[in-house]
Amino acid sequence: MNHSVSRRSFIQTTTLALPFLAAGCASFSTGKCNDEFVRVRDGKFQLRGQPHFFVGANMWFGAYVSDAALPGGRARLVRELDRLKKIGATNVRLLAGSETSPLVGAIPRGITKSAHEYDEDLLRGLDFCLAEMAKRDMKAILFLSDYWQWSGSFAQYVRWITNEEIPDPDKPAMAKGDWHAFMQCSAKFYKTPAAIELYLDYVSQIISRKNSVNGHIYREDPTIMTWELANEPRPCADDSTATQDVPVFCNWVDATAKFIHAQDENHLVCTGSEGVWGCLQKPEVFIAAHKTPAIDYVTVHMWLKNWSWIKTVELGADFEIAAGKARDHVEMHTKIATDVLKKPLVLEEFGLPRDHENYSPDSPTTARDEYYRRMFEQVADSCRAGRALQAANFWAWAGEGRADAPKNSANSFLGDPPCEPQGLNSVFNTDDSTLAVIATANKKLESMAL
Repeated sequence: MNHSVSRRSFIQTTTLALPFLAAGCASFSTGKCNDEFVRVRDGKFQLRGQPHFFVGANMWFGAYVSDAALPGGRARLVRELDRLKKIGATNVRLLAGSETSPLVGAIPRGITKSAHEYDEDLLRGLDFCLAEMAKRDMKAILFLSDYWQWSGSFAQYVRWITNEEIPDPDKPAMAKGDWHAFMQCSAKFYKTPAAIELYLDYVSQIISRKNSVNGHIYREDPTIMTWELANEPRPCADDSTATQDVPVFCNWVDATAKFIHAQDENHLVCTGSEGVWGCLQKPEVFIAAHKTPAIDYVTVHMWLKNWSWIKTVELGADFEIAAGKARDHVEMHTKIATDVLKKPLVLEEFGLPRDHENYSPDSPTTARDEYYRRMFEQVADSCRAGRALQAANFWAWAGEGRADAPKNSANSFLGDPPCEPQGLNSVFNTDDSTLAVIATANKKLESMAL
């Protein structure tokens, strides 16, 4: 098959009819009904014939810290996975697609170095991470690119095609409002077929990749739970006049998810969306983007501090108001997923700085621990009631990472992306109270799944 022609056909049409698979496997990704893969049946996650609930972690840097050339990196990765396993966090969301970019806030090294050129050392790092996760019976959510600048972004794909300069939102000289300019550039991706083709070329490469550590073909590896189209893809910049671009985005979601399913019948596919917040704050846009059967489940992200729902991170009246808004926001998505889309929902990103936004690992996490506890209880309540919200991934695991570690050393990777203060939302290996909250939540979910 001529792969370039195949990719163009997925871009140009969203009416591709893929055969629905055997009865008894309700998810679009049904494969041969191998119980080692996470499935969606009747709007619920299942694994090995049982309900599958989880509280997992975001640890974007797995492929990076596992680069064989990084002294001590792989040994650190092994310890981090052991720590996560100990607290019951057997699901990890990982960066599996990044783009080398000139932007100030971006990681200096992308998995895609330039058009059609890939960093094999980082890919071997991803191989190692997945192989170690397999040893521990852990599942991975792999996001394949990013709407935002910190890991390269859709804007970099556009730049490779058009050679245009990307508005850099992290440059000190940039005027207020350049986030809008950056988002406009990133959203050009959906209207640039050649850029989409570059992205799909990488997607094809990773789906068909053979793991250099254990020999597993990625599309046949049950360690992978999900292919995620991107981290927080938005249909357009936050501009009410841009609603005409929403159908373009919805078509891209539908076509790309079908493109992945056509090559891989084993794994789930989701968008990686923030939810309504990332869909022009319009529930109808969120629903339109996720109604395609090719999207197996939906996601919501929840950011109290980033969205200015809380000013000072501490327990008190402001915290109670913000936590209430968070619960209502997630509940809105639970209702949509349960009653309208009839698909599972994952609270895929949520976090909070340490008390008074102190970045030091020695500072208290009183408000964060309470926030985590409430979010996890909301997941448990939904699971207990048979509703859509069935899992959560906190942002983010830092483990042994420290902001004062030498640059590019094994311990220099934290849960926070490079454009943010290091330690901002990171959970460290010494955060005993937070680890206890996570462990308790996982024990509760495990007992409910039996």
